[in-house]
Amino acid sequence: MSTTIITGRDVTFTLDTKPYDAQTTSATLSAETIIETYQTLDGRAYKSVDKQWTFTIELLQDWGASGAHGSLFESMWNNAEQAPNSTVQVVFTAVTGAVFTFNVLPIFPSAGGAAPGALTDTWTLTVVGTPSESYT
Repeated sequence: MSTTIITGRDVTFTLDTKPYDAQTTSATLSAETIIETYQTLDGRAYKSVDKQWTFTIELLQDWGASGAHGSLFESMWNNAEQAPNSTVQVVFTAVTGAVFTFNVLPIFPSAGGAAPGALTDTWTLTVVGTPSESYT
């Protein structure tokens, strides 16, 4: 089997149908599996009872951005303010042929940061349900 190397440059994602990978410096979809342990007369028994998915992205702040998609930060802020319990769709491509589709709850992004570097923010978004995947 040949070695496959995937880099962060292979990652893309859309939020609410708009692409924002040019604004993003890191994107990770992950799951925490909740496993309960039971002590039985025969020893330990384990049961996977739930999973909590998260989508963590690190972004360059774009407050006041114009253009085709406007500001991702302003869009997320408005979603969190006006519809905090409504989900936003994400399509996340880890590499060509591995696409994950899921919904996240909006959060309030941070504004500002330290000089002299670029202003960034990290969002840990709660995924509602389980992502669907497509491998081609």
